[in-house]
Amino acid sequence: MERILRSVQIEDTTTRAVRPKVLFVPGFVVDVYSEIERQYVELCAKSDATIEFLWLVPDIDSPCNNFAKAHSRATLREPVWAQHLRSSGIPYVVVRISKYNVVTNFLLFRRIFREHQVDAVYTHFGFERFWAVFFAKLFGKTTLWNEHWHSLGTRYTGAKRIFYRLFVDHFIAVSRFIADTLPKNARVHVMRNAIGANKFHRSTDEEQQRKRAQLSLPEQRKVVLLVSAFRENKRHDLAVPICERVLRARADVLFVFLGEGPLRSAVTERVKRLGLAEKILFPGHVDGVDDYYLAADICMLTSIGEPCALAIFESMKYALPLVAFESGGTPEIVKHEETGVLVPDSDVDRFSVALLDLLENDEKRIRLGTRALDFVRAEADRDAWISRLRALVRDLVSGENRKWGYKQ
Repeated sequence: MERILRSVQIEDTTTRAVRPKVLFVPGFVVDVYSEIERQYVELCAKSDATIEFLWLVPDIDSPCNNFAKAHSRATLREPVWAQHLRSSGIPYVVVRISKYNVVTNFLLFRRIFREHQVDAVYTHFGFERFWAVFFAKLFGKTTLWNEHWHSLGTRYTGAKRIFYRLFVDHFIAVSRFIADTLPKNARVHVMRNAIGANKFHRSTDEEQQRKRAQLSLPEQRKVVLLVSAFRENKRHDLAVPICERVLRARADVLFVFLGEGPLRSAVTERVKRLGLAEKILFPGHVDGVDDYYLAADICMLTSIGEPCALAIFESMKYALPLVAFESGGTPEIVKHEETGVLVPDSDVDRFSVALLDLLENDEKRIRLGTRALDFVRAEADRDAWISRLRALVRDLVSGENRKWGYKQ
């Protein structure tokens, strides 16, 4: 049964022609409010007369929900980001989409489209996006698909290509790398991620030591931070031997791997077998990830084929140099030896050397971190991103600019 929760009254028939309404289908993990959720809440909360959003929020009891923390399933009464929708004045509707029942989903979307006069659907993650754009196209709505990863590099590639061609009007890709993975001749618009301007910050030595004390991290060590879910493409299997090589050369380094995921147990067990459990820490999923950035000296990212990692922008906003593989969309953000260090794909030895170089060269570490901070301020400002993306969505939905898009 559908439950309607509206935080503001949004019907205004006098402006329907110039203010299209977009049904926002997030598919986000329901017990996390990180930068990915925050940036889209801020996008939809911006007040103007050109466009309005209605969020589709999953019923917390849906068996299809994804959780970052196992205990959340028994304790949460709603997705954690729902409270941010209310405080930001964003209207939303709480529903339960079936994974397989066509009739149930048909009736659900037909009711939402009619009752809320939806003009377009904007999708992100999860199985819900397939149903949302399918029925949106069926009912004559504009369909916008925000692509965050190389979905055609995984399962059901042939079926996905057909589906994309039939039901997706426009793709919004988070990097040119992702744009190149999408079907030929598709309408693709590149819109990289961004960071809130009020977040930019370089920690002082005193603040760094205070944060380390709060997090029970040893003050005398250099801290290298990896923020990444434990999934196959994140390549923790490469991160561990990198750490092993660095620790052979320097005993005063502490590695912190933040995140959860299906491979976390295997990685932690491997670290224990190597006798490195005291030098590679696994705090799991944490809500206060900013504290770890403030406590760190360097960041690392071992992903292969990373689309446009928010962890890159997060390291930059705290003036931390990043060492990463030259893969996926990462080189579009990180400039080698200017804002970070790029290493050839899967080259564990060169990655270790790059980390050691930064650990031993304070001047270089500070210089790269400063340039990274300057870059993210100039190129990844959240307010500018919001203005551009809202303008793009408005024009695509209203049909004023069908020429836009990156064509392969």
